[in-house]
Amino acid sequence: MAKAPLLSCLVLVLLVGILEATPRTPNVQVYSRYPVEKGKENIVNCYVDNFHPPKINITIEKGGKPLKDVKQSDLSFDKTWAFNRLVYANVTPDGEEVACRVEHSTLVDPKVVKWEQE
Repeated sequence: MAKAPLLSCLVLVLLVGILEATPRTPNVQVYSRYPVEKGKENIVNCYVDNFHPPKINITIEKGGKPLKDVKQSDLSFDKTWAFNRLVYANVTPDGEEVACRVEHSTLVDPKVVKWEQE
């Protein structure tokens, strides 16, 4: 008899966990640390948030090629299990396109967001 309430509680906990872990498509923001000056080094930030599951690939590209010296924050999450991460790199604006490329299981194709240098 005591097994029924215990089993009900276990099922409820599992359901809550499943509902909290609903897949979410990432939001992507690309911005610079300082106002843009052509020919002057700056830091480009790619902030990706509100995604689940946590497995994600974030790259910063210049001229369509991934930059090498890219840094990233630790993966963080909020109370709804939505994850976020900041990826950043030093870039010198020279007119060549700079973009953040995000690959995630909720996306059919990678999401590419360009850095507006103007």
